Amino acid sequence: MADDMIRTLTLAGNSTGRKGYWRHKLVAILPHEWVFGTFLLLTGLRLFVHGGSARDWSLAFLGCWLAGCCVFAWSERNLTAWRWRVRLLFYPVAMGISFYALGMAVPSLGQARMDGRLLGWDRALVGETPSLAWEPWLKPCLEDLAMAGYLFFFYYLIAGPGHYCLRDLRLFRKCMVGLFTMYGLAFMSYTLMPAGGPHLYLSFARPLHGPWLLDWTIKTVNAASNGVDVFPSVHVAASFYLLLFDWKHWRRRFWLVLLPCQLLWFSALYLRFHYFVDLLAGVVAALAGWWVAEKYATLTADQPMFATQVNDRTL
Repeated sequence: MADDMIRTLTLAGNSTGRKGYWRHKLVAILPHEWVFGTFLLLTGLRLFVHGGSARDWSLAFLGCWLAGCCVFAWSERNLTAWRWRVRLLFYPVAMGISFYALGMAVPSLGQARMDGRLLGWDRALVGETPSLAWEPWLKPCLEDLAMAGYLFFFYYLIAGPGHYCLRDLRLFRKCMVGLFTMYGLAFMSYTLMPAGGPHLYLSFARPLHGPWLLDWTIKTVNAASNGVDVFPSVHVAASFYLLLFDWKHWRRRFWLVLLPCQLLWFSALYLRFHYFVDLLAGVVAALAGWWVAEKYATLTADQPMFATQVNDRTL
């Protein structure tokens, strides 16, 4: 199979010259590299064109985009297992950098906050946004439990893909393709529809209080937000996507994490982080990522991951 693939690429390259070479390189770009890379490039260009303080923040996004291009080119020169992992793990790093940069970059664009619109959508759909409707049900023990569910997200976000990274590189690639397609779509939405969430936008009669866990963690969790990361809810999108992935590829873990994930989704509303429509948008983003991952896995099922690369001069 590897010999046939190399022979095909060689013939295509000889017949089309440099055009065949660049066509091959474009095909080699993974779906999430297109989607997340587009988010980085467009956001960086928007900030640069806007000028002023926004131009300073454009460097973070354009720098991540350029670094992604370099990692892609470096990995494609010799696709070993180690280089594959470096290439795939670059995107969690770029995600972390761009997430925190969005907190300063988006306000510098002068984009209007969308909390009022999201609140209006909630009221049109369910009568009242859950964080207000559920306020009479606040109980310290339940608030602590909800915070435990909310913090479970960070474990699952690392341990979910981490298992596949160590055990099955092809599944890890598939997982990251869908996960960071979802992240690219979500982050692009943050630049277009920034919102802070109910805990920043609304006033409540009762403060949150959980003596065992919530009181010790709520300030840190709130401080970790970039202030625009509401629509869609990435907590819901990423956890739902990883659940779908485990349902297909590791059913035993799916059943183990299903209840904590449900508690996580409840906590996003109960602890006033999100509007109800944020969760719906998170489900849509997760399904989009899952669809892309499935299509990509189907199309590349018979392609070797470590085929000997054709020398550039041959092409």
